[in-house]
Amino acid sequence: MSSTSYRKHLYEIFIDGEDIVETNIDRALQLGTEYLDLSIGFFTRIDQGTQEIIQAVGDHPLIQPGGTCPLDEAYCRRTIELDSPLAVQDANASSAISETAIETFDLGTYIGAKLTVNNEPYGTICFADKEERGTTFSDAETHFVELLAHLAGNAIERRTYEQELEERETRLDEREEEQRALIDASFDLVFRIDTDGQFTFISDTAEDLLGYTPEELVDRPFSLLLPDNASVELATETYEQALAGQSVEEEYLVVEERVIESVS
Repeated sequence: MSSTSYRKHLYEIFIDGEDIVETNIDRALQLGTEYLDLSIGFFTRIDQGTQEIIQAVGDHPLIQPGGTCPLDEAYCRRTIELDSPLAVQDANASSAISETAIETFDLGTYIGAKLTVNNEPYGTICFADKEERGTTFSDAETHFVELLAHLAGNAIERRTYEQELEERETRLDEREEEQRALIDASFDLVFRIDTDGQFTFISDTAEDLLGYTPEELVDRPFSLLLPDNASVELATETYEQALAGQSVEEEYLVVEERVIESVS
Protein backbone atom coordinates (compact mmCIF):
# COMPACT_ATOMS: atom_id res chain seq x y z
CA MET A 1 0.00 0.00 0.00
CA SER A 2 1.07 3.60 -0.56
CA SER A 3 1.62 6.10 2.25
CA THR A 4 -1.76 7.66 1.42
CA SER A 5 -3.47 4.28 1.66
CA TYR A 6 -1.95 3.62 5.09
CA ARG A 7 -3.13 7.01 6.37
CA LYS A 8 -6.60 6.37 4.94
CA HIS A 9 -6.68 3.01 6.71
CA LEU A 10 -5.60 4.70 9.94
CA TYR A 11 -8.53 7.13 9.70
CA GLU A 12 -10.90 4.23 9.06
CA ILE A 13 -9.69 2.45 12.21
CA PHE A 14 -10.55 5.37 14.49
CA ILE A 15 -13.48 6.95 12.66
CA ASP A 16 -15.31 3.97 11.19
CA GLY A 17 -13.93 1.26 13.47
CA GLU A 18 -15.14 -0.11 16.78
CA ASP A 19 -15.99 2.07 19.77
CA ILE A 20 -13.47 0.22 21.95
CA VAL A 21 -10.42 2.48 22.21
CA GLU A 22 -8.00 -0.34 23.11
CA THR A 23 -9.03 -2.37 20.07
CA ASN A 24 -8.52 0.57 17.74
CA ILE A 25 -5.10 1.42 19.20
CA ASP A 26 -4.00 -2.21 18.88
CA ARG A 27 -5.07 -2.29 15.22
CA ALA A 28 -3.28 1.00 14.61
CA LEU A 29 -0.08 -0.31 16.20
CA GLN A 30 -0.25 -3.39 13.99
CA LEU A 31 -0.76 -1.19 10.95
CA GLY A 32 2.15 1.04 11.95
CA THR A 33 4.63 -1.83 12.32
CA GLU A 34 3.64 -3.00 8.84
CA TYR A 35 3.93 0.45 7.26
CA LEU A 36 7.20 1.40 8.96
CA ASP A 37 8.65 -2.12 8.65
CA LEU A 38 9.50 -2.14 12.35
CA SER A 39 8.86 -5.10 14.65
CA ILE A 40 7.66 -3.24 17.77
CA GLY A 41 4.85 -0.79 18.39
CA PHE A 42 3.71 0.48 21.78
CA PHE A 43 1.46 2.98 23.53
CA THR A 44 2.68 4.43 26.85
CA ARG A 45 1.22 6.39 29.72
CA ILE A 46 3.71 8.78 31.29
CA ASP A 47 2.92 10.17 34.72
CA GLN A 48 5.08 11.63 37.48
CA GLY A 49 8.34 10.59 35.88
CA THR A 50 7.33 6.98 35.17
CA GLN A 51 6.62 5.31 31.86
CA GLU A 52 4.08 2.49 31.75
CA ILE A 53 3.45 0.34 28.70
CA ILE A 54 -0.33 0.27 28.18
CA GLN A 55 -0.47 -1.64 24.90
CA ALA A 56 2.18 -3.22 22.72
CA VAL A 57 2.71 -5.37 19.65
CA GLY A 58 5.90 -7.33 19.10
CA ASP A 59 7.86 -9.79 21.22
CA HIS A 60 10.28 -7.53 23.09
CA PRO A 61 10.23 -8.90 26.68
CA LEU A 62 10.43 -5.45 28.33
CA ILE A 63 7.90 -3.76 26.05
CA GLN A 64 4.74 -5.50 27.11
CA PRO A 65 1.53 -4.20 28.76
CA GLY A 66 2.12 -3.40 32.42
CA GLY A 67 5.86 -2.89 32.09
CA THR A 68 7.21 0.24 33.79
CA CYS A 69 10.46 2.12 34.10
CA PRO A 70 11.67 5.58 35.13
CA LEU A 71 11.14 8.03 32.28
CA ASP A 72 14.84 8.93 32.37
CA GLU A 73 15.61 5.34 31.38
CA ALA A 74 13.08 5.22 28.53
CA TYR A 75 13.43 5.89 24.82
CA CYS A 76 10.39 8.20 25.21
CA ARG A 77 12.28 10.56 27.54
CA ARG A 78 12.58 13.29 24.90
CA THR A 79 9.44 12.40 22.94
CA ILE A 80 7.05 13.57 25.67
CA GLU A 81 8.79 16.97 25.66
CA LEU A 82 8.54 17.60 21.90
CA ASP A 83 5.67 18.96 19.84
CA SER A 84 6.76 16.97 16.78
CA PRO A 85 7.74 13.29 16.45
CA LEU A 86 11.19 12.12 17.46
CA ALA A 87 12.70 9.95 14.71
CA VAL A 88 15.99 8.15 15.44
CA GLN A 89 17.61 6.09 12.71
CA ASP A 90 20.53 4.93 14.86
CA ALA A 91 19.88 5.07 18.62
CA ASN A 92 23.56 4.54 19.47
CA ALA A 93 24.49 7.68 17.58
CA SER A 94 21.67 9.89 18.95
CA SER A 95 21.93 12.22 21.91
CA ALA A 96 18.14 12.02 22.31
CA ILE A 97 18.42 8.44 23.63
CA SER A 98 20.21 7.89 26.92
CA GLU A 99 22.88 5.23 27.38
CA THR A 100 20.79 3.72 30.17
CA ALA A 101 17.81 3.32 27.81
CA ILE A 102 19.99 1.61 25.20
CA GLU A 103 21.52 -0.71 27.81
CA THR A 104 18.06 -1.59 29.13
CA PHE A 105 16.01 -1.99 25.95
CA ASP A 106 18.74 -2.45 23.30
CA LEU A 107 16.74 -0.88 20.47
CA GLY A 108 18.57 0.34 17.39
CA THR A 109 15.75 2.31 15.75
CA TYR A 110 13.01 4.41 17.31
CA ILE A 111 10.25 6.81 16.25
CA GLY A 112 7.63 8.23 18.62
CA ALA A 113 5.12 11.05 19.04
CA LYS A 114 3.57 12.70 22.08
CA LEU A 115 -0.08 11.88 22.77
CA THR A 116 -2.14 14.59 24.46
CA VAL A 117 -5.52 14.43 26.20
CA ASN A 118 -7.39 17.63 27.03
CA ASN A 119 -4.35 19.59 25.83
CA GLU A 120 -2.13 17.93 28.45
CA PRO A 121 0.73 15.44 27.80
CA TYR A 122 -0.64 11.95 28.39
CA GLY A 123 1.83 9.48 26.91
CA THR A 124 3.43 8.40 23.64
CA ILE A 125 2.84 6.30 20.56
CA CYS A 126 6.09 4.65 19.48
CA PHE A 127 7.62 2.18 17.04
CA ALA A 128 11.04 0.56 17.25
CA ASP A 129 13.26 -2.30 16.19
CA LYS A 130 16.27 -4.10 17.57
CA GLU A 131 18.31 -3.22 14.50
CA GLU A 132 19.23 0.25 13.37
CA ARG A 133 17.44 1.51 10.28
CA GLY A 134 19.31 1.79 7.00
CA THR A 135 17.49 4.94 5.86
CA THR A 136 16.11 8.00 7.62
CA PHE A 137 12.41 8.26 8.31
CA SER A 138 10.51 10.11 5.58
CA ASP A 139 8.14 13.02 6.16
CA ALA A 140 5.23 10.71 5.32
CA GLU A 141 6.34 8.20 7.95
CA THR A 142 6.75 10.79 10.71
CA HIS A 143 3.37 12.28 9.74
CA PHE A 144 1.79 8.81 10.07
CA VAL A 145 3.07 8.42 13.65
CA GLU A 146 2.00 11.97 14.54
CA LEU A 147 -1.47 11.35 13.06
CA LEU A 148 -1.82 8.09 14.99
CA ALA A 149 -0.96 9.86 18.26
CA HIS A 150 -3.48 12.61 17.46
CA LEU A 151 -6.30 10.16 16.67
CA ALA A 152 -5.56 8.00 19.71
CA GLY A 153 -5.50 11.06 21.97
CA ASN A 154 -8.86 12.22 20.61
CA ALA A 155 -10.33 8.76 21.17
CA ILE A 156 -9.15 8.64 24.80
CA GLU A 157 -10.37 12.20 25.39
CA ARG A 158 -13.79 11.37 23.97
CA ARG A 159 -14.10 8.24 26.10
CA THR A 160 -13.00 10.16 29.21
CA TYR A 161 -15.69 12.76 28.54
CA GLU A 162 -18.35 10.09 28.01
CA GLN A 163 -17.34 8.32 31.23
CA GLU A 164 -17.46 11.58 33.19
CA LEU A 165 -20.86 12.38 31.67
CA GLU A 166 -22.16 8.93 32.57
CA GLU A 167 -20.86 9.23 36.13
CA ARG A 168 -22.46 12.67 36.45
CA GLU A 169 -25.79 11.33 35.21
CA THR A 170 -25.55 8.43 37.66
CA ARG A 171 -24.94 10.85 40.54
CA LEU A 172 -27.89 12.97 39.42
CA ASP A 173 -30.11 9.88 39.24
CA GLU A 174 -29.04 8.85 42.73
CA ARG A 175 -29.70 12.36 44.04
CA GLU A 176 -33.13 12.42 42.42
CA GLU A 177 -33.95 9.05 44.00
CA GLU A 178 -32.93 10.39 47.41
CA GLN A 179 -35.01 13.52 46.91
CA ARG A 180 -37.95 11.47 45.73
CA ALA A 181 -37.72 9.28 48.83
CA LEU A 182 -37.76 12.39 51.04
CA ILE A 183 -40.72 13.79 49.13
CA ASP A 184 -42.63 10.52 49.39
CA ALA A 185 -42.05 10.47 53.14
CA SER A 186 -43.17 14.09 53.58
CA PHE A 187 -46.68 15.32 54.34
CA ASP A 188 -45.84 18.75 52.88
CA LEU A 189 -46.70 19.89 49.39
CA VAL A 190 -43.56 19.81 47.25
CA PHE A 191 -43.51 21.16 43.71
CA ARG A 192 -41.26 22.47 40.95
CA ILE A 193 -42.16 25.14 38.40
CA ASP A 194 -40.39 26.19 35.21
CA THR A 195 -39.49 29.64 33.88
CA ASP A 196 -42.97 29.96 32.36
CA GLY A 197 -44.58 29.52 35.77
CA GLN A 198 -45.93 26.06 35.02
CA PHE A 199 -45.71 23.03 37.27
CA THR A 200 -43.19 20.45 36.09
CA PHE A 201 -43.56 18.33 39.22
CA ILE A 202 -45.89 18.22 42.19
CA SER A 203 -45.97 15.66 44.96
CA ASP A 204 -48.77 13.19 45.52
CA THR A 205 -49.88 15.13 48.61
CA ALA A 206 -51.51 17.62 46.23
CA GLU A 207 -54.51 15.35 45.95
CA ASP A 208 -55.03 15.14 49.72
CA LEU A 209 -54.37 18.85 50.36
CA LEU A 210 -55.85 20.49 47.27
CA GLY A 211 -58.05 17.94 45.57
CA TYR A 212 -55.91 17.80 42.40
CA THR A 213 -53.94 14.80 41.21
CA PRO A 214 -50.34 15.54 40.17
CA GLU A 215 -51.25 14.69 36.57
CA GLU A 216 -53.91 17.41 36.57
CA LEU A 217 -51.45 20.09 37.68
CA VAL A 218 -48.30 19.27 35.68
CA ASP A 219 -47.92 21.65 32.70
CA ARG A 220 -50.54 23.97 34.25
CA PRO A 221 -49.72 27.49 35.62
CA PHE A 222 -49.29 27.90 39.37
CA SER A 223 -51.89 30.68 39.26
CA LEU A 224 -54.48 27.90 38.95
CA LEU A 225 -54.20 27.35 42.71
CA LEU A 226 -54.47 31.00 43.74
CA PRO A 227 -57.88 32.34 44.81
CA ASP A 228 -57.77 35.95 43.53
CA ASN A 229 -55.87 38.52 41.47
CA ALA A 230 -54.05 39.93 44.47
CA SER A 231 -52.59 36.52 45.29
CA VAL A 232 -51.60 35.99 41.67
CA GLU A 233 -49.84 39.38 41.54
CA LEU A 234 -47.92 38.70 44.77
CA ALA A 235 -46.89 35.22 43.68
CA THR A 236 -45.84 36.46 40.23
CA GLU A 237 -43.77 39.28 41.70
CA THR A 238 -42.03 36.93 44.11
CA TYR A 239 -41.34 34.39 41.38
CA GLU A 240 -39.89 37.00 39.02
CA GLN A 241 -37.53 38.10 41.79
CA ALA A 242 -36.34 34.51 42.17
CA LEU A 243 -35.85 34.17 38.38
CA ALA A 244 -33.78 37.36 38.42
CA GLY A 245 -31.46 35.78 40.99
CA GLN A 246 -32.62 37.97 43.85
CA SER A 247 -32.89 36.70 47.40
CA VAL A 248 -36.53 36.04 48.22
CA GLU A 249 -37.80 36.11 51.77
CA GLU A 250 -40.26 33.49 52.89
CA GLU A 251 -43.72 34.34 51.60
CA TYR A 252 -47.02 32.81 52.64
CA LEU A 253 -49.57 32.50 49.89
CA VAL A 254 -53.12 31.31 50.20
CA VAL A 255 -54.01 28.51 47.82
CA GLU A 256 -57.48 27.45 46.90
CA GLU A 257 -58.66 23.93 47.51
CA ARG A 258 -60.53 22.33 44.69
CA VAL A 259 -64.16 21.82 45.48
CA ILE A 260 -65.87 18.92 43.78
CA GLU A 261 -69.61 19.18 43.96
CA SER A 262 -71.46 15.94 44.45
CA VAL A 263 -74.45 15.25 42.29
CA SER A 264 -77.46 13.86 44.19
